[in-house]
Amino acid sequence: MKPEESKQWEIGVEGTTGPLFWQVNAYHNDIDNLIAYKSGYPTSTYENIGEAEIKGVEWVGEFETGILHHQVTYQYVDPRNKKTDKVLERRAKQQVKYQLDWAIDKVDMGLTYQYIGSRYDNDYSQFPSRRVKQGGVSLWGLTAAYPITSHLTIRGKIANMFDKDYETAYGYRTAGREYFLTGSYNF
Repeated sequence: MKPEESKQWEIGVEGTTGPLFWQVNAYHNDIDNLIAYKSGYPTSTYENIGEAEIKGVEWVGEFETGILHHQVTYQYVDPRNKKTDKVLERRAKQQVKYQLDWAIDKVDMGLTYQYIGSRYDNDYSQFPSRRVKQGGVSLWGLTAAYPITSHLTIRGKIANMFDKDYETAYGYRTAGREYFLTGSYNF
């Protein structure tokens, strides 16, 4: 396999409108030697599939309401195989994220909502494989951080809070609800 090579550009503008800070970015990425999963008989492997073009626009808005900090992100992406003009597998064209953060005493809290739009993949359980469309998914998460001392902080996280069944790759379930507890010590 050859390594992927890419050329890209990005342009953005940002500003403040009343209480809203916003930014808009547009980008274009040309990729040579794109590495992707390729189904075959009797084995499947990763290989260079050629050239791809990924272009998109991202909008981010942030504002405060009292102790609450809100951040909304919208992404539109057009990821295409240049040879076939098909949308690249496992890449959603649209994503939305809402992040709500607040602090009470010394506890930093966060609530996240993320929508990942529909995307295409291949069903490799049969030969030849067939292209399938996977529906979009909405996920929620919760985080908390507490500084025990000026050096030691503990963090907790619940990912996929409502235990949503979904797949990022067709035929492979993702983890359900997950709990994380971590700590960091800074010298």
